[in-house]
Amino acid sequence: MIGYGIGYIGDGSTYNFMSAYFVVFLTNCVGMNSSLAAAVSSIALLVEVIAGMIVGHVSDNCNSRMGRRRPFILVSAICMPVIMVMIMRTIHASAPIMFFYYLVLSILFRAVFATYEIPVGAFGAEIATGYDERTSLRTITRAFSILGSTIGYVMPLMILDFFQTEAEGWQAIGTIIAVACCASWLGTFFLTRSYAANPQKHEKRQDKIIRNIIKSYIELSKLKTMRILIVYKAAFTCAFSLFNVGTVYYLQNCLGLGNKYSSYMYILTICVFVIMTPIAGKMALHLGKAVQQKIIFLFSGTVGCIVYFTIPETLAGGIMYIIAFAMTQTSFWQLSNSIFYDVVEVDEFKNSKRREGDIMSMVSVLGTLITAIIVQVFGVFLEIFGFNSTLGIQPESVKMFLNAAYILVPSICFIIGYFALKVFPVNKNTFSSLLKALELRRRGKDYSRYMEDVKKLL
Repeated sequence: MIGYGIGYIGDGSTYNFMSAYFVVFLTNCVGMNSSLAAAVSSIALLVEVIAGMIVGHVSDNCNSRMGRRRPFILVSAICMPVIMVMIMRTIHASAPIMFFYYLVLSILFRAVFATYEIPVGAFGAEIATGYDERTSLRTITRAFSILGSTIGYVMPLMILDFFQTEAEGWQAIGTIIAVACCASWLGTFFLTRSYAANPQKHEKRQDKIIRNIIKSYIELSKLKTMRILIVYKAAFTCAFSLFNVGTVYYLQNCLGLGNKYSSYMYILTICVFVIMTPIAGKMALHLGKAVQQKIIFLFSGTVGCIVYFTIPETLAGGIMYIIAFAMTQTSFWQLSNSIFYDVVEVDEFKNSKRREGDIMSMVSVLGTLITAIIVQVFGVFLEIFGFNSTLGIQPESVKMFLNAAYILVPSICFIIGYFALKVFPVNKNTFSSLLKALELRRRGKDYSRYMEDVKKLL
């Protein structure tokens, strides 16, 4: 579990850094307007959708001696550092050349990230198979992810002012993240090598990959549990995308904070992560994963609405909102994969297939599509409302937009997620009945006494 979790240092550092700072880097350092910068990220995210669909399905059917998932981890660990170093270079060229340069590298980043994220996410369902064991695995994983988030969130603004130019600073930051990513992903590759012994053989179905993927997605979407989790995932992704892309803009333009003090807000976020991670784990073990998520979604949505309607554009309100959001953010990343893992057995019972890779890729594709749309819409509206990176003080219309996009809309999304989780049927009891029914069915014995619980999941 520790060897598996180490890889999330690289996962957290690269993902959070690119989500929080890449558009800022393109607008404030490279000099792109906000809509073009958003277009670079959005187009690359759409490519990640395709890459994610393919790599999840291919990893499910991989028969490598290294195991189903580990070859993808190795390839990603070799490629990602090179991309990170190149993408954070500030080039001086015509606007079309700059757009093409950063677009190509963004596409490569997203393709390689999907090549790591989806197989390693599916890998967790193979390492931990029990209801509570999966919660424990994700808690360990989250501890390493927090370290990665610290590198991706806090480090950039902390060291940026130490360099003579922004270009030098961003290049150094990209190099640091490249090293951290390579080391952690290689660590996971080598420390999980025992899972490569006697890999399970799978029927090769690579001739019609896209058709098979679409068929799998349709079958999975017919599961009641999966449909509910799609709403849950979509609600969080909308909120998180707006939070990530809007944080620096909100802190600097609505609260008037510079790089140094903005970094303190990210430090506050990391502190919340550290405190909340064991609490979320214990709540999940005691109450159940979905119940914990339901409580935290409602709490954060309520706090956000209170801040927006009573104390917007105040430091106290910003701190309250960031703390509440960080509580939900760390809880979601800690427990959501574990919740999705439990769909694997529901799918196995209903369709007689184990499709960890397809399940994780379907979740990732959904999140990536939403993120691409949100980032593009945010960039376009930021420009429409009058944002200009050369201005010291932005117009009131920009502040109005940032308040709504950064606080109100994410809070509404959390409340929607709460209502979805209210009807989610998987808990410790129903999952236990499902496992027992599966085992009896494999042995050709009667399992009808468990069907009352199992029917709730289908």
